Amino acid sequence: MFSMDGVLRFSTRLPDRGHDSVKRPGERQVVVFARRPGNWAAIINVTSGDIEKVILAPEGRHFYGHGAFSADGRILHATENNISDGSGVLGLYDATHGYRRIGEMPSFGIGPHDLLFRPGTGHLVVANGGIRTHPDTGREMLNKDDMEPSLAILDAGTGELKAKVDFGQDMRGLSIRHLACADDGMTVFGCQFEGDPFDMPALVGILTPDGKTRFLDMPDDDLAGLANYVGSVELDASGDIIAVTSPRGGRVAFWDRASGRYLGYRQMSDVCGVAASGNGQFLLTSGNSGVRLTDLAVRDLHRLRTDGLGEHVWDNHLLPI
Repeated sequence: MFSMDGVLRFSTRLPDRGHDSVKRPGERQVVVFARRPGNWAAIINVTSGDIEKVILAPEGRHFYGHGAFSADGRILHATENNISDGSGVLGLYDATHGYRRIGEMPSFGIGPHDLLFRPGTGHLVVANGGIRTHPDTGREMLNKDDMEPSLAILDAGTGELKAKVDFGQDMRGLSIRHLACADDGMTVFGCQFEGDPFDMPALVGILTPDGKTRFLDMPDDDLAGLANYVGSVELDASGDIIAVTSPRGGRVAFWDRASGRYLGYRQMSDVCGVAASGNGQFLLTSGNSGVRLTDLAVRDLHRLRTDGLGEHVWDNHLLPI
């Protein structure tokens, strides 16, 4: 954890490589999930940096790297795999009773990865990436020729499927991975393409509150620069600007959310983590280029006031607290 002036507040040793983290509303706790297909999630006190508890996925399940809390901070919803048949589930954990697992609901897809609550609703949006994995084979894709990417909208209280967008046979190789949601319920999704590397499908799209999707355009050369891989998706503090990162392409790209107009990109080697930092800026983290701030007004990426963070290798996602 570090401050916006670049001062490291604490560093916590995890059981293994982590992926994403989620803050519990109203509490000084953050849950960090193992990188898929991991079996642990660490509960960290963000005042002290101590690990308060490590929860394990139950037998026959593994985590897919992301989670989302109910608005009252009581229930943690975690994306998981039913190892026996490859179906996606959302594990339910009661944070008020030591993160005891109290049940699960179907994700209505394969390989659920990211998920989030639409603001002001009890509805979850789930990115079913379509990729099946198994703990015994690590990150090996077990269904490359039979991927089933989809977006599902669920009632978190009942588990009822409210809407589903199936990307269909023509887009089987396009794995939906990460999400960001505006206050009006419009959800941005980012994808990773597992098909022919010479194909270049659009990688960023919008899911409207009524369940319709559209992909965002960008010039072919800039699309090629994303290397068929979006690592993170974020909206600025106003919800007007979309930012997506590509660690494989070494760049962060921007769109205007309302119009869908492409706004260009900035280069940063191995960039993946992105978070809104206020004043129209985004905070970026990289595996080999440290931490930077960027906005659309200037081309350069700014270092934080103290540059002691550059010695760290920053991995996957970034969470503002």
